[in-house]
Amino acid sequence: MSDSFADGNFTGNPAWTGTAAYFTVSSGRLRLQAPGEAGEAHLATPSQALAEASWEFSVWLGFDPSSVNYARVYLASSTANLNGALQGYYVMIGDTDDEISLYRQTGTTRIKIIDGVNGRLAFPNSSMRIKVTRDATGHWQLHTDIGMTGRYAVEGIATDVTHATSQYAGVYCDYTATRSNLFYFDDFLITGKPAAPGTRPTYKDVIISEIMADPTPEVGLPDAEFVEVHNRSNKTFNLGGWILTDGTTRGILPAVTLPAGGYAIITGAAGADAFPAHGPVAATTTFPSLNNAGDVIVLRLADSTVVDSVQYSNRWYSSADKRGGGWSLEIIDPNDLCGDDANWTVSSAPAGGTPGTQNSVWAQRADNTGPVLLSAIPTDAAHVTLLFNERLAATPPAVTNVTLSPAVPLASVSFTDPSLRRLQLALRTPLDAETTYTLTVQNIRDCTGNPLLSVNGRATFRLPAAPQAQEAVLNEVLFNPRPQGVDFVEIVNTSPQYFNVKGWALGNVVNDQVQDAGIISEDDLLLPPGGYLALTTDAAVLANHYPAAQHLVEMTLPSLNDDEGSIALTDSTGRILDSFHYSQTYHSPFLKDAEGVSLERISFAGATEAPDNWKSASTTAGYATPGYINSQARPVHVFDDAVVVTPEVFIPVVGQPDFTEIHYRLDPGGYAANVRIVDPQGRVIRELANNAWLGSEGFLRWDGDCDDGTKARVGYYMVWIELVDPQGNVQTIRKRVAVAFQR
Repeated sequence: MSDSFADGNFTGNPAWTGTAAYFTVSSGRLRLQAPGEAGEAHLATPSQALAEASWEFSVWLGFDPSSVNYARVYLASSTANLNGALQGYYVMIGDTDDEISLYRQTGTTRIKIIDGVNGRLAFPNSSMRIKVTRDATGHWQLHTDIGMTGRYAVEGIATDVTHATSQYAGVYCDYTATRSNLFYFDDFLITGKPAAPGTRPTYKDVIISEIMADPTPEVGLPDAEFVEVHNRSNKTFNLGGWILTDGTTRGILPAVTLPAGGYAIITGAAGADAFPAHGPVAATTTFPSLNNAGDVIVLRLADSTVVDSVQYSNRWYSSADKRGGGWSLEIIDPNDLCGDDANWTVSSAPAGGTPGTQNSVWAQRADNTGPVLLSAIPTDAAHVTLLFNERLAATPPAVTNVTLSPAVPLASVSFTDPSLRRLQLALRTPLDAETTYTLTVQNIRDCTGNPLLSVNGRATFRLPAAPQAQEAVLNEVLFNPRPQGVDFVEIVNTSPQYFNVKGWALGNVVNDQVQDAGIISEDDLLLPPGGYLALTTDAAVLANHYPAAQHLVEMTLPSLNDDEGSIALTDSTGRILDSFHYSQTYHSPFLKDAEGVSLERISFAGATEAPDNWKSASTTAGYATPGYINSQARPVHVFDDAVVVTPEVFIPVVGQPDFTEIHYRLDPGGYAANVRIVDPQGRVIRELANNAWLGSEGFLRWDGDCDDGTKARVGYYMVWIELVDPQGNVQTIRKRVAVAFQR
């Protein structure tokens, strides 16, 4: 690029843009002609020169420069706006020391990389010719010719490769009212070429491998958020110009070399000096704020091509103590490209994390299974969202890979977020509100190439309806959890309709008003007919206490007191669908300790507020049934006999069958039971239940063993069952069973 302004303008050949009204061309020179008041002005012109480059230009200043009257000539800039945040290099002409120096700018942070000789410009007016060179390795030289004598002096040399790209060059003036027309520029000559961009990565060549979202309180690492990236390829990359974003804030990375197998720590300006001892640091002035509860982080190239993304959650910590801060999340297997949440866990390093080095939890996790379609959710009559259990291949599937029955033509299939787990179907004709559809997907692979099996590619859905009161009900409540446990509330769809739970909430009822409501789901979540949802603050903790737990959804629950309280379920409009005032007195009188025992609804037909419609979950069910049918649910059919032993004859250990089951159906449930195996002499050889709290239906298992661990002898035995109802009435049932001999 060259411009001598001999054509009398700066709007073409080449074009300069910016605060153009403040500049003019006077006597063949570009001149600042700003209003007579303090201000700033700039112009920029396209220029990508940065490697093996040379910049030459002339400057006249009709004053002795100072900290409020100076010029910058930008050699390289990522943006045409030279008055804001950018990535680039410029020559400072003036300032307090009356010097000519070279600066690097990253965002709004400016670092002097060549410190020119002080006093060069300590005159009432100055004219100069300036020349700057940079070779392919990032070696800079700054030369000045004060007075334009034809003889250059060397101001200094430096090596810097922080920024690898340029889009513009330009001039910037900072002036007072009396100096607003005393800046002149001329004879620009810029040669060179764009800096080598480095090898272009393919998807997942570089991965996000560690996340420190909550560094406080410190365990052993600096009190600064960071994201570690790992080069899992055999190529070398330059991170210059790459972008780390959470969708709101974009951090542009400096030129940091990332060798094959290497690590780099991306952090904010505050952490720039905190991590060098841990490894290479790529500090950015606009580092995204990492939410403690969870967020989406995306690593992109300058052209917005996604290199990697992670949608992390504080559920990944699996430790309440470490979730409190100071510990990072680490990827387990860098080569498991589809594992997502299953491939992440909290660091086990004593310092709380391993920035810049191999993760403390490194292990191999082979992924040999294809993706599974979890749900199909119509977000409106023209769009359906498909949710998969893992990341899919980066290219969306063709419309021919998705079919609906009854048939509905598709217009397009596209991803809806960087996780590559959600596909959106755009339909050519709208869904019918009264029709149930079956969706089938095929020829879909996860991001490692494993194919989706046909059995895992089907889903049934219907356009969601607006729920009516009592069509979605409160079905189970745990308000007094075990130590280190968590509360939960279970809801059930009792209607034949599909509901979208997005925007539904749970709250407390105070004076017939819902207060302290927490949203169940901010995303679309389909609740099918007969479907269950167990709502809790920590799904991992709940599943640890109740291993059979299903259909868990994490949310912020309202306050649930241990003695009594209230719960209200509302739809997205705030209308109450169901409510329940609970009390610890609703528990079984036989319970010695209600801690960790849920209250279960007995019948959907019964009133929610009726105390007789709630019972303590049974002993045999583990004292709670989150996400599946209640142990105290009233059976649809009643046995002629309350207790049935099947089979009546069995052979312990190796027989077919090798155990017997004692099935019971009690209407209503809620009995305390003692169940014993008695030999022909009336001696108790095995106690199966001692004051156990039974549900309305279930079974006990006897493996033919005795209490002392020995096998029962061959012969007839009696199953002796004693049932005590809440009023203290006792009923005894006796059934026969035989232990057979193996021939």
